[in-house]
Amino acid sequence: MNLAKLSLAAIFCLSTFTARPQTQEAPKPVHPEKWSDIENYIRDNWNDFVDTMPSLPKPYCYALNPGTLYYWDLYFINEGLMRQGFFEQARNNVDNFIYEVEKLGFIPNANGWGEDRSMTPYFGMMVSSYYDKAPEKDTAWLRRAYNAVLKEYEFWTNTNGNTIEDHSTPVEGLQRYGHHSDSATLVSFYDKVLQRRFHLEKNVPASEKIRIAGHRLAEAETMDFNPRFEGRCMDFIPVDLNSNLYQYEKELGRLERELGISDGRAWEKRADKRAALIRKYLWSDRRGLYLDYDFVNKRHSPIASVITVMPLYWGFASKQEAARIVENLPMFDSPGGLVVCERSEQPILYQWGDGAVWAPVQFLAMGALENYGYDAAAQRIALKWLNTVTSNFLDPQPATHRPFKYGDGTRHPGFLYEKYTRDGQINDSEYPCSIMMGWTASTFLRALDLVRQ
Repeated sequence: MNLAKLSLAAIFCLSTFTARPQTQEAPKPVHPEKWSDIENYIRDNWNDFVDTMPSLPKPYCYALNPGTLYYWDLYFINEGLMRQGFFEQARNNVDNFIYEVEKLGFIPNANGWGEDRSMTPYFGMMVSSYYDKAPEKDTAWLRRAYNAVLKEYEFWTNTNGNTIEDHSTPVEGLQRYGHHSDSATLVSFYDKVLQRRFHLEKNVPASEKIRIAGHRLAEAETMDFNPRFEGRCMDFIPVDLNSNLYQYEKELGRLERELGISDGRAWEKRADKRAALIRKYLWSDRRGLYLDYDFVNKRHSPIASVITVMPLYWGFASKQEAARIVENLPMFDSPGGLVVCERSEQPILYQWGDGAVWAPVQFLAMGALENYGYDAAAQRIALKWLNTVTSNFLDPQPATHRPFKYGDGTRHPGFLYEKYTRDGQINDSEYPCSIMMGWTASTFLRALDLVRQ
């Protein structure tokens, strides 16, 4: 279905959903005749966001600035690259992660300066996705990649002697975020970053700085600072981490079957056990959502996040749970797209909070809804993302910003951006927003394919 050729009446037919939440009207498309131009812009400019560095064996795609390789960004970037046929660069990206796992035992949040923590794991799914879509099946490469996926899984589950970070929780079989920073670095992190950013007291004991900084550094191992964990990230069992580890167990079973190592049944049992534990501890029947679980206070987080769609994205939510989640998804809706968290009273404006519209959560939500047959709801999210990106590609707003890492503070048409607001503008909260290809581009391509079906 090509929305650029549809009448306005036909566009509004997309609002006829199969469940109650799908009664919302579909947004009017913004300049759909320009969508192909943006698609071509992406195809023509991927290589402008590729760099090399001595510490990595292959050229890599960067998100914001050359010199930094971010972890979870690359899952989404690779999906966009392969969608447009850039398989060589997609493999380069995966090869860099293989190298980092072999060298460090884990994949850093950001190489060079973020090596005291990792990030929500997507590497195993990157390996499988590349192998499935690449023109050639290189089983020798796959065996090396499998060994790296297994090693990274052991990092997250503290198995086979991997003790780089403590991800254990009182619920055996479910993990938490963590870090492996030292005390001096945590004190410095408090003094130089947290004290200003969170309006914290300056003169507190070092032990208190270390405690607060440890939780916030663990929080940076997820989507970055957000209100989900009440400033106590290591006290929570997160939805996203454990959903992804479920998928790792599925992927490891599948890779072992592909390589003739085993029949994969042991991994399938692990995945089934994890799914049951996630359902037991993280599902809130009262709210009809998957919520992060506070194992210290034995309750769910009071802040719902759109990350509740992850069990749908990986396909282990029941049909009944999916229906409840879709029914409640409008709490994250905004003119600019899905915001990260529901509205709540917070002392600061979180970068990943109720005012922020980020590409990866749109990507995940679209896939989650499609998996369970909520195609019209997925198309509605896709349309909003296309509109937000297109509007700011043609007429970036706000048109000026405080000069930061580039330029003179004036924005010009013809670019994609790192982050957007619930109002559909460029998001300059905390720091002026940078021009970026990355997951913004990949999610645009994903949305475009969805509305063209």
